[in-house]
Amino acid sequence: MLDNDQLNIVMLANELYSIIATDESAVTFLKVHELLPMESEELPCERCGCEMRQVVRSKRLRDGSMREYQTLRCTGSRCQTYRSIRQQNPFFSYVNLNGHCHSNLSLGQILEICYYWCLDLPQVSVAALTGRCAQAVCDWYNLCRDVCVKLFEGRDQLGGEGEVVEIDECLLRGKRKANRGRLLLGDLKHTEAEEDSQETDNVESRRNYGRRIEGPWVFGLCSRRRNSGEVLERRFFVVERRDRATLIPIILREVARGTTIRSDEWGAYRGLESLGFRHETVNHQHFFIDPDTHCNTQTIECLGHTSR
Repeated sequence: MLDNDQLNIVMLANELYSIIATDESAVTFLKVHELLPMESEELPCERCGCEMRQVVRSKRLRDGSMREYQTLRCTGSRCQTYRSIRQQNPFFSYVNLNGHCHSNLSLGQILEICYYWCLDLPQVSVAALTGRCAQAVCDWYNLCRDVCVKLFEGRDQLGGEGEVVEIDECLLRGKRKANRGRLLLGDLKHTEAEEDSQETDNVESRRNYGRRIEGPWVFGLCSRRRNSGEVLERRFFVVERRDRATLIPIILREVARGTTIRSDEWGAYRGLESLGFRHETVNHQHFFIDPDTHCNTQTIECLGHTSR
């Protein structure tokens, strides 16, 4: 029997393949979701300025078969220039120096790879499922990642008036199963971790067995509504240190002024009120939730543990 997540994946896959069954249905889907311009938004012909109309053309593939695809054609009687329907969205095509689209995959095939990328399937599995070559799958996986990077670079600041941002830092290091055996460094084998730990001579050891292995510091922020457990957004940054010179610039860049920031009493967070924030703290040596102000960092701590 399939669980609910597996059933949802099967249902989404059935819907996907009904959408990409034809190039026309794929184009309609992309237009509905504003990934391709509607007819009223199409740019006029670059040569004569007449209206461009969507038509169907046929293309002979390398194996000798024919494939129909949607394209734009100028309505001018003396022009009749063709233009790719995906030209206004550069994600769906590779463009050469002449401005011509040179993507050998149809829109449906691109959507198929993007769907499997969203499911976080390995590239080898996607190449086997779709019949695309490994290089094509790798290229489109990289393009999908580039979209995420661009969205992250254009992100808005967290928080605002009436919202709470919890912050906390966490040291990630290897861990032992059932607190037994050597402390491993991430995914390294025990021999590699042992060699790596022996490279550092002045490493303080506080365990009864093996050497202490340090991992990276991760600084996390999460935005949620006041008096509500609803998490609006979470962000994590790998940092070399957790001192004031490292953490304060991240807070100024990521959090809007006037936001209520909740944290522990780590010294690097002192002075946030002078920078335009409301700062509430909880002393973890006495309690996890302040009994007077109800200040706590439970949300970001849980998110930090689940993301490890």
